[in-house]
Amino acid sequence: MSEQTPDDRTGRELPPEARGNEKWHDTTHAVWMRSSLSSEDSDAIVEVAKFDDGFRAVRDGKNPDKGILFFTPAEWEAFVLGAKDGEFDIPEEYLTPEEIAIQRGEVPVKAVPSPLNGGSAAAG
Repeated sequence: MSEQTPDDRTGRELPPEARGNEKWHDTTHAVWMRSSLSSEDSDAIVEVAKFDDGFRAVRDGKNPDKGILFFTPAEWEAFVLGAKDGEFDIPEEYLTPEEIAIQRGEVPVKAVPSPLNGGSAAAG
């Protein structure tokens, strides 16, 4: 018999990865969002879910069962600010002209619901 403990909010048994993880959130009904530039033939698809308390979950949209990373609101803010400041930019000599335009913000990009979302949940 497993040593799972019930979630105080849902009463359901928590999965093993939730035990001792203060950042863990139940993603059963999460609304996952991805870039409007993502397509099924993309090399990588990053999906993000936002929770009411400001926490974020991030997963691989091509392999969603591989695991989920959780971020506090402060961690997420630091990441977003770093991205806006170009901290994670790839040197342009390694990019195609289209990728350069995307990285420079010259191509409109928005968050769109993942086709992997169950049902017709609204974005939050």
